[in-house]
Parts: sequence; structure tokens; C-alpha cells
Amino acid sequence: MFCFGVPSMFVSPAPVRFALTQRDDSRRGGITVLMAFVLPMLALLAAFCINLAQMQLVKTELAIATDAAARAGGRAFSEEQTVEAAKTAARLTAAMNEVAGEPYQLDTDDSANEFEFGVSAQTDGNTGRFYFTKVPTSDVAANLVAVSSVRINGKRTDDSLLGPVPFIFPNTFSIGDFSPVASATAMQVDRDISLVLDRSGSMDWKTYDWPDDADPWGEDSLVSAEDAGIVDLEWRYRNGRPQYIRRVSYNRGYDEYDLYDHAWEEVFGLGPAPNTPWEDLVLAVDAFLRVLDQTPQNEQVSIASYNSHGTLDCWLLDDFDSVRAAVAQLGPNGSTGIGNGMNSGKTAFTHENARPYASKTMVVMTDGNHNYGTQPNTVAQQMMSSSNLNIQTVTFGGGADQETMQEVAVTGLGRHYHADSGDELVSAFEEIANNLPTILTN
Repeated sequence: MFCFGVPSMFVSPAPVRFALTQRDDSRRGGITVLMAFVLPMLALLAAFCINLAQMQLVKTELAIATDAAARAGGRAFSEEQTVEAAKTAARLTAAMNEVAGEPYQLDTDDSANEFEFGVSAQTDGNTGRFYFTKVPTSDVAANLVAVSSVRINGKRTDDSLLGPVPFIFPNTFSIGDFSPVASATAMQVDRDISLVLDRSGSMDWKTYDWPDDADPWGEDSLVSAEDAGIVDLEWRYRNGRPQYIRRVSYNRGYDEYDLYDHAWEEVFGLGPAPNTPWEDLVLAVDAFLRVLDQTPQNEQVSIASYNSHGTLDCWLLDDFDSVRAAVAQLGPNGSTGIGNGMNSGKTAFTHENARPYASKTMVVMTDGNHNYGTQPNTVAQQMMSSSNLNIQTVTFGGGADQETMQEVAVTGLGRHYHADSGDELVSAFEEIANNLPTILTN
């Protein structure tokens, strides 16, 4: 091919290819050096991020285990009132939570300082942060001091049972493990308590479980009662000699229960005569208030009662002698309107004496079956829909409607207790008094 008369020439591309190959090899060498520097840095950064994520995860797991152990220990101490029960509950609950892939082991030995008793209080008494003051566990066990809080100091450190946590990628930045710590305090809070008491007619009925050989209407028993001035006996005579008792009449101020009590105690020597359910309830309320007197919290108690109708007999008070005096003025009679009593009891929570930040508890007691007015579970549902509280229920004796009161307790997020004897009734009220609400303060 010719151009302007000059033949065209073929130019070999080999030199060009040689020049490109030199530049490419130069680039490849630069990238290799760069990657040799960057890849280890990326690996180190990845290891650091994974270790950091592990630290955050383990710290969260430890916080959960610590919170759960503190709440369980505080609750057990509230209910059982023993140091060992609180320690056992905290230790077992902690072990139900995994920290770094293994059940957390809480050291409850006093020297480990992982389980502590103390008192939590706000500096100004009303608002602000709660501060924990430690109390020696030995003093608590010896009942030398009242406490309100349980603190758990969770840790995975050199001096803990499980030791520090090894990193997934150890020796990154020359560090092989880490030592997370967490703390949680469970505090028992103040309560406003409304006691709703059954004063229906059945609360005045005594039950005597007579042995087979004990008859209060036997001649010996009646003669002894006449000697005691309880009854006057009219005899049937024959030939000038008394043959049998024709009629028994009670002297002024005495009744059948006095005759039975005399026979039980003096004639047959069976010990103290049975109480009426109302008398047992008065003793149970007194035991309830005596327990509250020993707690470090500031509780207030109101009294409502019911027969056919409900009455509020005293507002929320922290003067328990005044509460006892209000109960002493009451007496049993009439039908059983449990719901009416609950409606009266709830008004205590809206009175000016009620504290807005206190935990609210209603305790409803009955020995019978609701037979007048609003159904108790209906009242419980209404209360729970509009108020933040819990409802505990207590039934007493074989004639009480346990099923209905269990439903009320379930609705009220509380617990149902049943007592067959006066001693069991006292125990139930004492347990309710000890069963304080628990909150975590940190």
C-alpha cells in the first residue's frame, strides 16, 4: 500500500508490549507490598472488634445474672427471714444464668463480698438516688439489726470462683482475658396496706371437736357448770331424791359457749377452749402488725370490714395501736358481702394519707361464702383495671369458699392462703406481712 507515493512500513508491536509489561509488574509489586501491610491490620482489627463484642455480651450476661440473683435473694429474705435462705436463692438463681458460656457461680461466703446485706435510703428521704450502706452479715443472722436491701457484686475476676474471661482471640494487643464486674441491689419498698376483714355472723361461731368420752351435756358437766354459776338446773325428784335434770337455764350474762368452754377446760381438761373465728382473726391481725413493727420499711395499714355491707373503719395509719383499737371496736353479725368490703377497703388508697409512691396491697379475709352484694372478683377486676396494686386473699375454716378467693388472688396478681386453725391463720398473716415487694435500685 502506498501513501503519497511512499510505501507504508510495518511497525513491530513488540517494544510496546514490553513497555506495558514493565508497568504492570511495577503495579503488582506495589499492591503486594500494600496487602502485606493491610491484611494483618484488617485481621487485627477484626479480632479487636470480635473481642470487643464478646466483652459487651459477657458484661450484659453478668448484669442479667446479677440482677436475677439480687431479686431472688431479696425475695427469699423477705419471705423466709433467714440469711441462709437468701444466700441459697441468690446462688441457685445465679447458676441458672450463663456468663461466657457457663453457669455463673456466685460466691456467698462472707469474705468474698459478693453477697451483702444493708440499708438503702435516699439522701433527702423523699427523692433522688438510693444509696446502699452495708451491714455485717453476722449482725443480720443474729437479728441484731434490721435491713432492707440485698446487694450482689457479680464479677469474673482473678478472685472469683470462675476467674477472668478469656478472649476469643487471646493476646490481641498482648491481652489474653478480661474481668467484667456488675452490681445490683434489691430493696424492699414501703407499703400502704388495706386489711379487709370478715365480720359476718359466722365469725362468731365456735367449733368444738369433742372426744368420744366428753359430753358437755352430761350430768357431771352440768353440775360443775351450776357450781360455777353458769347455769341453773331444775331436777326431777322421786322420793325426795333427785333423779334427773329436767331443765337447764343460763344465768344472766352466760350462754351456751360459756357452758362448753367450762366443760372443755374445767371438766374434761382439754386445754384452752377454742376461739371464735373472730377472736382468731383479732390475734392474727395483732401478729401481722407486730411483724410490721420489726421491718425497716414504713408501712401504713387501714382497716375495712364487712358483713352485709362494707365499712372503712380507719384510714391508712402508721400508728398500729390505733389500728388495733379500730379492730377492737368491731364485732361479727350479718351476711357476707365480700365485694362490698373490698369496695370500702379500696377507698383508703385514694385518701390524703395514701402515699403516691408506696406499693399498695389489699388483704381480703373471709371464713365463708359471698352471699350479698357485688361479687368479689368483679370488684378485683375493676380495681386492677384502674389501680396499680396487688390483692392477697385468706380463707379460714372448712366452710370458706376457697375457689372464689383463689380467683380474686389471681386477678389481683397476688396469692391465696388457706388456714384451718387459728395458728395457721396467724402464720398466714405473718407471711403476708413479711412478703415485701422488691425493686432493683441500681
